[in-house]
Amino acid sequence: MTIIFNQSKKYRDLSLMDIVQLTEEQAWNKFKSIRWGHGDETRCPYCMEWGRHGFIKTRKIWNCRYCPMQFSVTTGTPFEKHKLSLVKLMVIVFFFASEHQGLSANTFHTQFGSTLKTIFHNVSKIREALYETNDLSPLTGIVHIDCAHFCGKPRRSNIRKTTDSYVINNRLRNRKDSIVPDLSTHPEPENRRKYKNRRILLTMSQCNTSAIGSIGSNRTICYVIKNEKASSIIPLIKRHVSKDAIIMTDFGSAFKSIFIETGIRHFAVNHSEEYMSKNGVNNNMAEAFFSRMRRAEFGTYNGMRPQYFAFYSAEFAWRQDSKDLTLNEKFNDILKRMLSREPSKAFTNYNHGSRLGIEYVS
Repeated sequence: MTIIFNQSKKYRDLSLMDIVQLTEEQAWNKFKSIRWGHGDETRCPYCMEWGRHGFIKTRKIWNCRYCPMQFSVTTGTPFEKHKLSLVKLMVIVFFFASEHQGLSANTFHTQFGSTLKTIFHNVSKIREALYETNDLSPLTGIVHIDCAHFCGKPRRSNIRKTTDSYVINNRLRNRKDSIVPDLSTHPEPENRRKYKNRRILLTMSQCNTSAIGSIGSNRTICYVIKNEKASSIIPLIKRHVSKDAIIMTDFGSAFKSIFIETGIRHFAVNHSEEYMSKNGVNNNMAEAFFSRMRRAEFGTYNGMRPQYFAFYSAEFAWRQDSKDLTLNEKFNDILKRMLSREPSKAFTNYNHGSRLGIEYVS
């Protein structure tokens, strides 16, 4: 079980003390080896040429042999123009990797000794890198698919009404109604505004099967979609699920035409009667993913902004898929992803008022 693995000695192959005791020179060597290997050759991020570029040891920068540009170990990555030392950047990556329910910037910035903006800025860059490097190749085997509603959480009204008991104690505790204001109950104006922030997340989770049966999931693909209809869901299933896979869902109307439109075998469980059918049909891996995200939304982050919700979903897809990795493997995986990406589109100059301007919705 993953919870047992998280408590094992094998999992704890990297600690905070291992990182904070590093010198800046050792941290620089770590960044360089992950980005370009252990040799003397590096790659200019401007002209993209490999070679033994001129190295200025005192400044830790290279003069490109093929263009007039200079570059450092973080040039052309999300860490470009960083203000923090490399050791401190590694500490942020370590805490991000070691948390199981997400890293709250509001809590961590006091422990780290910096501003909230600094932590939010750097952690958000990690989420964006995870989003951009997620493996989107077709899923195989047994694939659990489901949709869930996030953001736009309604609040109790200030003045109690005759419908409060019914609305709050019943409707608002249902999985979807707890997130989406039910317009038939005539919600308050502020809850109508929150309805516009609702986002629907489609999750496709590949089961990790073995000789003893399913032991969780090992790959997750998420998309923020406009509506929970077949016209939005079927094209994504065609793109990301292999033809020889087996799809399991609930009885949602959007899933009824999966076999007809894709030719992929499809089984469904009626959740109004049971969580798993007698034949073993369920979508528990997708439900488990939503449960992890829901706990983080309300317990860790106290809300997720719709504009960056795709990045949050990518973070928890990574957490779901990396649950069997050791701390060192997680740490190296994040650093490798960060150092393989170009500067952040969403968070470059964020503290100076620059914003993404778009939302990743399929």
